[in-house]
Amino acid sequence: MSEHLIRVEGVTKKYGRLLAVNELSLAVSAGEVYALIGANGAGKSTLIRILTGITTADDGKAFICGEDLARRAPQVKRRLGYLPEELFLYNRLTGREYLQLVAGLKDADSDSVLSEIEFFELSAVADKWVGSYSLGMRKKLGLAAAFAGAPDVLVLDEPLNGLDVEMMRKLRLRIEEERTKGRAALVSSHVMSFVERISTEWGIMRGGILVAEGSPQELRARAALLDAPFEDVFFHLAR
Repeated sequence: MSEHLIRVEGVTKKYGRLLAVNELSLAVSAGEVYALIGANGAGKSTLIRILTGITTADDGKAFICGEDLARRAPQVKRRLGYLPEELFLYNRLTGREYLQLVAGLKDADSDSVLSEIEFFELSAVADKWVGSYSLGMRKKLGLAAAFAGAPDVLVLDEPLNGLDVEMMRKLRLRIEEERTKGRAALVSSHVMSFVERISTEWGIMRGGILVAEGSPQELRARAALLDAPFEDVFFHLAR
């Protein structure tokens, strides 16, 4: 059996009376891309915040690279690349300075900063303040920060917002490349066609639980929608 680089065991999280995540378990092995899909309010963002150590679970455990986040969060985060849906960047730093800061936190070398600036086409703005960046530039900077240092695990929440078609394609190919290197990724996006192409496994959330899980082919067969757009498969299984 391949190593589980992401593992969630019976995680539950409540906000007052709201049960955001309810005894949820999942695992992502080395060389897999897991697509976490659900409508707004399904609990995806809460689960992602738990997986990245931003929020603690009320019950259950989350592991990154076999390490319990509750016990070794600082060490684990060096092996994790995270892109939040809502980016909070340091506007009075340049893009290069911001990436150097992130690389330092991950114990990554400066070469990784240079390669990500080039890959995400930020060379022309790397020495400008982040506060002057457009939405697309900010998203590419966030992605560059997530990929910097070649982390073993990637967690990408709505990575396509603000990207043009060419950069979407580059990102897809990059995620596929990372998978072939034995890394693991969890991707949440509303763009079904994108995540169907990159993912090896899907988890569909509703009301804080996984209502369906399997490969894209398995979920198509379960819904008896082999040739329909994947949005139709999602709505069939999530309703």
